[in-house]
Amino acid sequence: MEIKPIRRTSISDQVSMQIKQLILDKNWKPGERIPSETELAELFGVSRVSVREALLKLNAIGLLESRFSGGNYVREVGADIFLNAIIPTVYVSSNSLLDVLEFRQVMEAKQAGLAARKEKPEDIKRLEEIHQDMVKKAGDVEAFSEAALRFHIELARITQNSLLVACMELIRDVLGENMQKLVAQRGYESGVNDHRQILEAIRENDEQKATRLMDSHVADICRTFARLTEETASLEKAGEKE
Repeated sequence: MEIKPIRRTSISDQVSMQIKQLILDKNWKPGERIPSETELAELFGVSRVSVREALLKLNAIGLLESRFSGGNYVREVGADIFLNAIIPTVYVSSNSLLDVLEFRQVMEAKQAGLAARKEKPEDIKRLEEIHQDMVKKAGDVEAFSEAALRFHIELARITQNSLLVACMELIRDVLGENMQKLVAQRGYESGVNDHRQILEAIRENDEQKATRLMDSHVADICRTFARLTEETASLEKAGEKE
């Protein structure tokens, strides 16, 4: 076992943390220009180099934006900004798809229940249209997968929670072609039936039923993925022996 020395937090990290908190506390509002590098260096009692490094980090995660006119301006703080920190981890993780599916099972069940509580007639109409599109696209793996994901993203929008919407958009990007493999394995009928039942539960404002149905739906997808993973591993081992 190797124990590495504890590293002290760099000055630029401390500066970026304080600036971030000042922004989140609304000391500087969206669209407002923050003090210059020189002014910030004087305020924090550090070098301009440390301030510049801190500002670059805050620009990278989307809290600030540099403009050609000069200076750094506060961006509108939305849910997507907080997700920026986890996006690289999700994409590079070898278990990213399994992580996403397990996250879906935890999150989307409650999301469906919340949608059942908050739905409006126009929301049900949109879900109906998406579901009909799924029915029409049965037989086309790519189109059917895209429609199914739109259904889930629409549920997030119905909750009126911006963080849930941002999470679903991130999930759609990460799933990519893997979603098509899952659909091909499960078939179209189960997907059409699952989404129809969830839609009806939301229409009835039945939170518990919507939650239970979504939990069962995503759990089945997780089992399908596990089965595909095992089959792929077995084929790879067989190929190594030949």
